[in-house]
Amino acid sequence: MSIDKKANKYLPQDVQDAINTFITQFNIMEEYDLDTIPTEYTMNLLTTLSKYPEYVGVATELMTMILEDNEV
Repeated sequence: MSIDKKANKYLPQDVQDAINTFITQFNIMEEYDLDTIPTEYTMNLLTTLSKYPEYVGVATELMTMILEDNEV
């Protein structure tokens, strides 16, 4: 299940880059049947989104989903 999407051009360039890199890593994970995306790509996405007040809510929601998914 490859994702054939790109970040919208209206986003700041660093946000576009972080999203597109994350999507690329997701596709690699799927292609090679890996269990996870390397942590640094997720952290880069969250850190980049958090730099912009309008995207802090998105970063927080993603972090909440990640934490809930990792609960034992």
